[in-house]
Amino acid sequence: MNKAASNEQLKLFANLVNSLAAAFISVGFIGPMFAFFYGLVAVSIGPLLIAIGIAICVAMSPGLHLVGRAILGGIQE
Repeated sequence: MNKAASNEQLKLFANLVNSLAAAFISVGFIGPMFAFFYGLVAVSIGPLLIAIGIAICVAMSPGLHLVGRAILGGIQE
């Protein structure tokens, strides 16, 4: 495979990882905030469990973004 094709595959993979980072923020942070705001949270779920889930998703998002940036570091010139 030539350099251009290899670089494009790396870019696509980095984009996928970055999209996953955005999804983690959407599902793990924005979603629960709207659920709390509109009162859609099930009573059986404790706030501590929800806070832990939010913290995990918020921590994963920048990590995945940095992985995507690291993948782009493999681009050949």
